Amino acid sequence: MYHKRKKKKRKKKEVVYVWIVDMDEEQAAPPDLMAEIRNEEIREANQLAERKEEMKKEEGKRDESKYERKEEKKEEEKEEVKKEEVKKEEKKEEKKDDSKYELSKYENKGSEEEKKSSPKAQKRPKVWLGMPASLNFFNNNRDIRKIRSEFDFLDSLICNKTTEAFDANVSRNRSGSPKIYDDNRVQLNRPGHEDVNYINASFITLKDFNHKVIVAQLPQFENDSFVEDFWQMIYQEQITLCYLMVPDKALKNTPTALFKDEFGLYQYIGKMFINNRRTENSGDPKEYTIEVLPEGNSDAVMCQVHHHAAWQHLQQPPKTRPMIKMIHQFLTEKQVQNANVCVVSVFGCGRACSFLGALYAINQLNNGIEPNICEIMKDIKQQRPRATESFVQYAGIYAVVFDYISRKRGSKKDPINKDINRFIDELNDLTPASSPNESKPVF
Repeated sequence: MYHKRKKKKRKKKEVVYVWIVDMDEEQAAPPDLMAEIRNEEIREANQLAERKEEMKKEEGKRDESKYERKEEKKEEEKEEVKKEEVKKEEKKEEKKDDSKYELSKYENKGSEEEKKSSPKAQKRPKVWLGMPASLNFFNNNRDIRKIRSEFDFLDSLICNKTTEAFDANVSRNRSGSPKIYDDNRVQLNRPGHEDVNYINASFITLKDFNHKVIVAQLPQFENDSFVEDFWQMIYQEQITLCYLMVPDKALKNTPTALFKDEFGLYQYIGKMFINNRRTENSGDPKEYTIEVLPEGNSDAVMCQVHHHAAWQHLQQPPKTRPMIKMIHQFLTEKQVQNANVCVVSVFGCGRACSFLGALYAINQLNNGIEPNICEIMKDIKQQRPRATESFVQYAGIYAVVFDYISRKRGSKKDPINKDINRFIDELNDLTPASSPNESKPVF
């Protein structure tokens, strides 16, 4: 139950939302976030198909009757797809109902006297644990000027840590890369490979986050050994989940492929066997299962690779939905709940660290904690330079978190959700990135 409390200022009135729980009022269950995302993807696919049909109509068809038959067939196929989706959802609901029925049968076992004497227990739907924290988060961060001042503060910070390994391996870093720190860099333990244990990757430690997390630069494809180093790191650190925040052009037409993107294809890179065991490239992100096996070993690492290609350098994600989809899957699906994670972007800083910041903030919300984006990104920046590359990119972290809150709350007609979505639109309308400052104080 929500109440508005009006906070008076001299000229401007600001509505502050307060979360109050009425124990006698039946609370609405949180929406099925993934089902909502799937429905949005289906709607977008249908809209795209409709736009293509309109373009064809504008161009005209010589054989109009043939064109109409095609259109009817397409509509029938759409209806079949919709029917299949409805059937799937109905089957899921039936399974849920069956499981609830079996559970209630088990719980209601007992003597007939106990059944008669005890009133029927009414099960209340679970309320999202992050609801109060999410309202506080929105109330405290619905100001673009505040977000701008946070970025300016983060952009003013530098860290005086040693970068000797980076300086000694310039050729193994992309041109223009920020220097990485010695104290938390990933060191390869592979023996006999040019006596070099360097890779542009860093361990990131986050409070109460029980996952091994690595932020890495996309390897240079001009040299096979650099790609081999990347997969050696994946195997060595037992990384079972990898997020690629890189455009398609960075992976295509290269001397060496990072991996084969077609199911069943494989390649040998140095002493590493890289095999594509699964491909699902119809959605966003594209998903792959890559088998990673060094020469002389029999126990492979199966790495789930999620590739999101639309996020451009220094910008925020053009759509928040793929980010939320990846984050929600990571935080809820059992097969990845204990995963070791690697987040990769071209330089291994802005996009990778922004995604990690949004993921960690949403994880805190799900645990009932109000996140502090500025403190989160400051912590990450102390471990990985240039974690915040631009104001627009930093604001994009807020856009992802706010959209997640809106989706978890459910109703688009809800007045709070309307305010949240209005502010998300303001964040999405921000103009391109600002440049980092030249002079910076030390933290």
